[in-house]
Amino acid sequence: MGKRPRDPEDISPHGKRRRLTPSSSSKTSTEDVSSLTQLQDLLAFNQDAGPNAKQKFITFKRFLESIAYGDDAALQSSQRAILLQFLAPQPAANADRQHPDASDLFKAWSFATQSNNESLYSTITAVLALLLKTISHHVDFQAAGRHLCDLFLEKDHLKLIERGLSAEKSKDHVISPCLRLLTQLVSFDGGYAAKRVYRNKDVTLKRLDTFLNLRPDSKAADSGSRRKIPVRIVALPYLFANLRLQDHMIKTEILAHAKLSRSLFQDIKDDPPSVIQETLQVVLDDVLKDKKIPQRAKGRLFTDQILSSIATLYSYSNSTDSKDSEDDRRKQDIPDLAHAFLLSLCTTPQYGVLHKPGGQDSGMGNRTEEFIFAIESSEKRQESVSSSKRLYKGAAVRNSTLSTFLQTLRPYASIPQRHLTLAVFQAAPELISDYFYKKKAFSFEPKLTATWLGFAAFLLSTIQLPFPQPTMSPGETALEPPATFDIIESILPLPLSSKVVSRCLNQNITIIKFFVVKIVIAAFDRFAQTIRYFRSKAASTRVHLIRSWDIAASELIDEFSQRCPDMNHVITVFRSCSSRDSLLRESSARLLSLYYHHLPQVALEQKFDASVTLSAVFDEVSLNDPRSTKPSVETMVLTHLLNISRCSPDIRWWQKSEHDQLSLFGKGLRLCIRFDQDARSRPLETLLQSALGEAVSSGAAHKNCLLAFLLRSLVRSERTRLSEDANRVLSSSTSRQNYFLRAPISCERSPSQGRSWSCDPEEVYTAFDDSQWQPSDALFEFLDNCLIRLAKKTVKYDQDLLRLRAEVKQTAVPNEDNAVGDLLMVILEQWPFIQRSSAIPDVENISHWLTRFLLVVARNGGDLEFIDCVRSKIESLTMVQQCWGWLKKAPEGHFMEGIDFQIAEPPSEEAPTMGTSADQKTHGEPDAKEEWQPPTPPASEGEDHPALGKWKQLGIEEAIVEGAIGELILCLCSQYADIRRQALMELRRCMKALQTSQYSEREAVYLLVGEVVETCKSSIGDTALAGFAGVMAAECCLVLSDPLHTLYAKVNRFLNKGPAWKIDKLPSSWVEQIVMRLPSVDDDYYKEIEWLLNVLTEGLRTPADMELYRRSHILERLLCLLASPSLPPRQQEMVIALLYRYSYAGGSTTLITRCSLLSWIPCYLASGHISEEQTTALGRLVERCKADCDWERVHEWSSGKLCNVPERKREVVDA
Repeated sequence: MGKRPRDPEDISPHGKRRRLTPSSSSKTSTEDVSSLTQLQDLLAFNQDAGPNAKQKFITFKRFLESIAYGDDAALQSSQRAILLQFLAPQPAANADRQHPDASDLFKAWSFATQSNNESLYSTITAVLALLLKTISHHVDFQAAGRHLCDLFLEKDHLKLIERGLSAEKSKDHVISPCLRLLTQLVSFDGGYAAKRVYRNKDVTLKRLDTFLNLRPDSKAADSGSRRKIPVRIVALPYLFANLRLQDHMIKTEILAHAKLSRSLFQDIKDDPPSVIQETLQVVLDDVLKDKKIPQRAKGRLFTDQILSSIATLYSYSNSTDSKDSEDDRRKQDIPDLAHAFLLSLCTTPQYGVLHKPGGQDSGMGNRTEEFIFAIESSEKRQESVSSSKRLYKGAAVRNSTLSTFLQTLRPYASIPQRHLTLAVFQAAPELISDYFYKKKAFSFEPKLTATWLGFAAFLLSTIQLPFPQPTMSPGETALEPPATFDIIESILPLPLSSKVVSRCLNQNITIIKFFVVKIVIAAFDRFAQTIRYFRSKAASTRVHLIRSWDIAASELIDEFSQRCPDMNHVITVFRSCSSRDSLLRESSARLLSLYYHHLPQVALEQKFDASVTLSAVFDEVSLNDPRSTKPSVETMVLTHLLNISRCSPDIRWWQKSEHDQLSLFGKGLRLCIRFDQDARSRPLETLLQSALGEAVSSGAAHKNCLLAFLLRSLVRSERTRLSEDANRVLSSSTSRQNYFLRAPISCERSPSQGRSWSCDPEEVYTAFDDSQWQPSDALFEFLDNCLIRLAKKTVKYDQDLLRLRAEVKQTAVPNEDNAVGDLLMVILEQWPFIQRSSAIPDVENISHWLTRFLLVVARNGGDLEFIDCVRSKIESLTMVQQCWGWLKKAPEGHFMEGIDFQIAEPPSEEAPTMGTSADQKTHGEPDAKEEWQPPTPPASEGEDHPALGKWKQLGIEEAIVEGAIGELILCLCSQYADIRRQALMELRRCMKALQTSQYSEREAVYLLVGEVVETCKSSIGDTALAGFAGVMAAECCLVLSDPLHTLYAKVNRFLNKGPAWKIDKLPSSWVEQIVMRLPSVDDDYYKEIEWLLNVLTEGLRTPADMELYRRSHILERLLCLLASPSLPPRQQEMVIALLYRYSYAGGSTTLITRCSLLSWIPCYLASGHISEEQTTALGRLVERCKADCDWERVHEWSSGKLCNVPERKREVVDA
């Protein structure tokens, strides 16, 4: 009998008809739960572990989801009311069963656990978690929710949670609901049960580190199976909830679990973008920025391995394919988020990873400043550099975590990683040497690859980091300097050895040479900053530690000289640059100038002839458009070569090759004229002045005036703006003197002589100015030839000038070096030859210039008779008729007739200083010796005091540099009490402005002003501040504005002595510091003397100031100083001027009685080392003291031996 055939209409896959069960026929939908009774019947407990029991909780889950995520507001409101009644506590009358509905949930949960029904257990756990999540969003459920939390934390119910957390790792459907339930417990009502959850950490935190490592299987992810949420993604919110809601003590304990922190960040690159973003944000906001969590706990969280795991996000890419554009955007943002997180973490000391010196958690204490690197002991400083390297091998850095982490980064291949590394170097400079010492995997051997270029850029950026600021706790002072090896590694790291750098410079690839030259330039700049810092520390530290900083600076210079590449290689690079390699040429020229500036002992040993190169650059720059405001590469190369020429003694200014028409000096002079003497030509002008001064044996003023006269006569128009240097020379008091026979600047002739010497100077400009005229090449060749002859035969032309002077004056005069007159002698000698060898237009152009030159000299103090004589001789030698019109402008051949050559500035009303002439002689008088005039008395105080508000009109830095603060301090010395009080108030405002200023020397100036205020605040209403104290404070303010000032170190040490000054001991203290002790700089002893004498003179104005000097024994010490044979004449004159100032302040009697001036002066004159002017000055001083002293006191003091002078004579001899 065959098998019965299958019914073709039966589409069921089963062979037999399924048995109907009550669950399939009585399935309850979500809409059926519309009352409390229905919900209670649905969740009523019965010992049924079949599908019906699970279906009930699925229905309840849908009920909760409709409340949490539904769209019908009315339905949601009614369902919330049903749920609230269901969870509400039962009345007290029903005491036999409290909360029967809630307890049914827990009974079903317990029954599922006892019957080992994992499916029902996971369903109930998920529903309970959803229940807490649903009611946590509504305030009405607060009491019911708290009661549920209390029930969950009962011992029996915690065991139910423990059962799920103890499941095998593969049963994620059991583990995940328990983690969600714990997350809701911790988060409910702002952490109501968070502490109790952690108190049961043996259950609640059990295996959390394991759960964080449960990621999806790669095979399951690649298959087409249904996607499941990994346990890690569920466990992370639970951990984040604890980090957000627990207090700082519990968070500290959680962070102490190393496995937990390692599991949090391990393989973080495999997480979705949203999870990574939330992880970094929670750690940053709730851990790192929590100030109550100790820094040590934060630091233990981030090991080098964890930092490396976070750094893998720089190359983040998720293997899962997502078509969501929002997800793609988040993926692109992850590297930036990771970079910002690591940057903040590794550079903020409060986050625990970076350890700063002297911090609370560093354990270093507040003993000393630790700058750049860990400070070595004084014994290590005495050891050699090789010994320092040997010690460094075993030394441990403070930031060991960052040290290991940086080795895993690839700054040469990733720009964000480079920025992170540089930021860490800037925050912890000690890691620079440690990083490159351990970074032995990469060599800097030259090879044109992307990796080499990236590493070169990284090295350049490292050296160019801002100079690190010293890190000191309050009250600390600098002790020992850091080790030389540590410092040199931040300047020239180990990969940049001299051998490797030299090999790079010898490559034929331009980009390699350019990178290396830029790196060495940055190293020189860093080296200069470090040396300046060492010098400033030596100036401001304690006396017994100055030598330590000086030795450290010397060691650094020696080590840097050895680590630098040989200068010959740089010279080769510079000379081999073609026209296409303009940037490399400019960089190599700059590097050569840095060698000359910072390592002159190394540069001068090399054979680098800059003359030929400078001549070629002059020619190249002259081809550029002079109207262009943008500096060209050739102009920058010229600037560097000028710096080299300023330091090199081998520049051949007065030689020219066979192919050159001009010498090096001539080319430079022509270039200055081409640039119209703008800012570009000022360095060149300074250098030409120096070269001219070395070649011509004249005084400094004469040298400057010669170059200024040449430049002014060569410009196209007399009205053309001159440079600041030339204007300063032509407008200075020295330049207004006569440069030939000390003749007067202006003079007048009588009408009988046929000349009138008064005329408007502008008429002279109109008569002799030709705006169309410009110097020709023949003129520059002629002028260059004359200057070369003058440089080579200066003595010969000095003699010619002497003879012509005698001829003009009809008497022989002493030979006085004069470069202007010597140049005229050369022109007078060469004039006949230039006419025979040059074309007529060229000779006419030269004669035009010569007229302009004579006019410029005459208008600025030239001897008119001498200039007229030179013009007449040149005119007599002129053979070209076209030149006569220029050389014979005035009627009757009188070149100077009708011209007033006086400078337009009004003469000073103040009497001249010692050694200058007050009454100018008239033209035509015999050349008699000028009579010496005594110094003028101090000016009396005026009624106006603009200094009280002047400093407010300027910036704080400008007010200090311009002296406005010093003038304000001097107002404390006023005789008016109101002025003194106003000045004190303004100084206090100035102190507040200094506190908020960005001026580099603000702290030192703030200390100075504060000490002045502290000194005079109690007595300013009664007495004025001593003149010496006020002037000294004003001058110290100017000294502090210039760290290179010779007295910068002594002023800083003076300010560190105390908060207030003892005025009675102030003058004697400064005299002892300067006169009796060695100077800060070896050759600046007399500069310090000059500064002190100036302060003493300006601070002596009243009898009270004179009395202060008398009590301080100032005069006795200064007379001893004046008797010194080695004292320069200028300082001798200043001492004599101070004696005059003492007599003006009523101290004539004191000079005679206390200082025995009348007997001391003959002894001083007998020494023989005194000039005639000083002899006259001391004689006049004796006359003044005799005329102005108290003769009754003098008569009593001398026992009648000085009675030959009329009694009580009070007349003062006027000079």
